[in-house]
Amino acid sequence: MTIKRAAHPRYVFILVLSLAAGLGAFQAGSEVLGKLGLTPASAHDGALETLVSGQAYNDAAFRAFKALSPSARAAVVRGGLGWIKAHVSTAEFKAAYAGYREEQKPQPAEPVAQADDQMKAQKAEMEKNIAEMRKSMAGLDAETRKSLEEAIKQMQAQFEAMSKNPEQMAMMQQGVEMQREENKKQYAEQLAFWEEEYPADVRLLIKKRINEFLETSADVDYSAKLVKSGSKMRFADEAYEEKPADWKICFRAGKEATEAAREFAKAWLAELEK
Repeated sequence: MTIKRAAHPRYVFILVLSLAAGLGAFQAGSEVLGKLGLTPASAHDGALETLVSGQAYNDAAFRAFKALSPSARAAVVRGGLGWIKAHVSTAEFKAAYAGYREEQKPQPAEPVAQADDQMKAQKAEMEKNIAEMRKSMAGLDAETRKSLEEAIKQMQAQFEAMSKNPEQMAMMQQGVEMQREENKKQYAEQLAFWEEEYPADVRLLIKKRINEFLETSADVDYSAKLVKSGSKMRFADEAYEEKPADWKICFRAGKEATEAAREFAKAWLAELEK
């Protein structure tokens, strides 16, 4: 089994594009949530979703966010990030993350049976199939039944010869040992991947998301031109059109909001690295 990393884009940590502009935030009187048309429950659930997956996007909330003035967007971002920073430090969030992490933990493969146990299982399956064949032979003519019985005897004889062949059994046992080693190797790889993707210390995951956001948003060209393409808008510069979705969301969020998020992210990262 090959381990595949998540294919979805890393939607810029838990910032304007995935929190304030996607999940919402909570301030006194639900001011920010109200502006984005979201509920406290969606913000709480979304915080965990965004952190563990790196992805969260609420189109309706983003449209509400875009309708705000640039300065208001920046204020929403700061308020939203202030809320999320406090929320991920709570016992409630840590317990939710620990539970989610445990759910994602890989399980070892089923034990591989010894060669002789496999042969016993194969014999039982063969005898079951033979019994079903004989039931279906009831309506056949005598000559056909005789031919089928001869075929059954040959099959049984071949199986007995194979099960009593030391070389054959040795080869089967070798295959068992190889499969066990392969299962052990794959499980170790899966555990390592799990530890990397879902570290026990949630702060490590927060740092990872912050760094993803800072890397993604570092070179956004807010002056990039858009042109009409059918019913949609696209970048005039093809190089920008090829940028990942998270970079484009930064562009859509605007310089004021994204820079406010970057400033907050850098300060938070500095605290986490102490």
